[in-house]
Amino acid sequence: MKLSLRWKIVGGFGLLLALIGLLGWVTLSLFSSLRTVQRRVFDDAVPGLVTVDEIVRSYTAQSAAVRGFLIQSQDSLLEQYRVEVGTVHVAQRDAQRLFTSDPERALLRRLINAGTDFQALVEDRVVPLADEGRRALAFSVLGQRGTPLISEIEELGNNLRELQREVVVRSESDLRSQSGQARVILLVVTVGALVAGTALAVLLPRRLSSNIQTLVGAARAIGSGDLDQKIQIKSGDEIEELGARFTEMQSGLKRLHQLAAQDRELEIASSIQRNLLQRTLPRTPGLQLVPIQRQANLVGGDWYDVDVSGSEMTVAVGDSSGKGIGAALMATVVLSVLRAERGLGAGPTRIIQRANQALKEATDPDSFTTLVYATVDFRSGAATWLNMGHPSPFVLTSSPRDGRPRGFFLEGPRNRALGWFDDPGAGQTVMQLEPGDRLVFYTDGLLEAKSPEGEIFGEERLGQAMLRLASLDCADLSEALVRQVEDFAAGKLDDDLTILVIEYQGSPLGERVVEELTGERPWHSKE
Repeated sequence: MKLSLRWKIVGGFGLLLALIGLLGWVTLSLFSSLRTVQRRVFDDAVPGLVTVDEIVRSYTAQSAAVRGFLIQSQDSLLEQYRVEVGTVHVAQRDAQRLFTSDPERALLRRLINAGTDFQALVEDRVVPLADEGRRALAFSVLGQRGTPLISEIEELGNNLRELQREVVVRSESDLRSQSGQARVILLVVTVGALVAGTALAVLLPRRLSSNIQTLVGAARAIGSGDLDQKIQIKSGDEIEELGARFTEMQSGLKRLHQLAAQDRELEIASSIQRNLLQRTLPRTPGLQLVPIQRQANLVGGDWYDVDVSGSEMTVAVGDSSGKGIGAALMATVVLSVLRAERGLGAGPTRIIQRANQALKEATDPDSFTTLVYATVDFRSGAATWLNMGHPSPFVLTSSPRDGRPRGFFLEGPRNRALGWFDDPGAGQTVMQLEPGDRLVFYTDGLLEAKSPEGEIFGEERLGQAMLRLASLDCADLSEALVRQVEDFAAGKLDDDLTILVIEYQGSPLGERVVEELTGERPWHSKE
């Protein structure tokens, strides 16, 4: 039960005369006895028990880690063993400082020697045999020679614990004896206790002042930015509660600092991602190119890339799985590989293979990236692309039907997403663009946008929206399409969204360059 500070002060002074007879030399003697026992128990015996437990636990953990390494062949378990080796060395040094009696030191030497023998067995015999692939023999050696050593370590640890427990028992006996003597002397020192009671009237305000000074010092440190203040006040009143509130306030401020740091890191990552994406587009004679991007978070997994070489333009639109920094890092890996391989003159198939290999090596098995990698010839209007698990592009044709615009989802060979398979496939789609035709590449953020009722936007709405907006130019079409998706989702996008519109305007030389394209169009209409 906690008493308010006011009642503590009033009650303390009210009972001062009654308590004065119980104070004095007996109180000082009892406190001295308690301090002696406390030093013996808490400075020597209890730390000794904790240290012995840590040594035994560490060697047991070493044995378990080595056995797990031999069974599961996981290098992380061997690393765990080596961490425990470092831990036990620290504990052994502490034990050598704490154990001062000859029996304790003798048992400790035997324990350390057994542990050293066990570690030598692991390093000199077990691990080399495992590295040679002879794990069964290594396991056998560990069982025959290591298990007895661990058992010896546990036995020696128990012996050391018993010695420490004897110290505790002796200390308790001493305490009972001294307490009895103090009660006998109590009658003799009553007069002295009266004087000590008067001193208590001075100590109580001093303690209160000390607690307040502790809070003032903590407040000043917090104001200077030090949020690791340890405020330990056990007064059982409002001062203790105030100290607890100070601790809670520190935790809250620390969380705010961490959130601010995370926001700053996200801003930096967002800036890096924006710099990686092209801020200026290359000149594309005969083609109009309009990209637009919306991100659900500061950083995301959607990206695009455009490059012009000779009479060809290459375009890549991709979407990495997940959200936030993880998706942005995957996008950075793919984009870096695409640009590097393209700079070396690699073709689309080679570029896709290298990007797939880089993702498999750099990401976990559950991560993947979809993309469309397209090439468009300025002169002839020939367009080819590889679809790596990405949503099918959409084409708005320049030739209307019955006065109405025409549009199609172009579904050619769809290969596997990058990052999952050694061979994701290399099937290409080929089509001939006519002047005025527009290719629309996009990410699944358009298709998977959800209304407040949970209904997705979907391919049908996307196709209908593009046909309705077909009369607009490329830039207005992109903006209007994004607005429709955002209106459908009530302004809340759960995923990143990217659109890239390419309009073929005809040969930049003013004449048609005819190139034969073999095969039929590998797509069907979803008008």
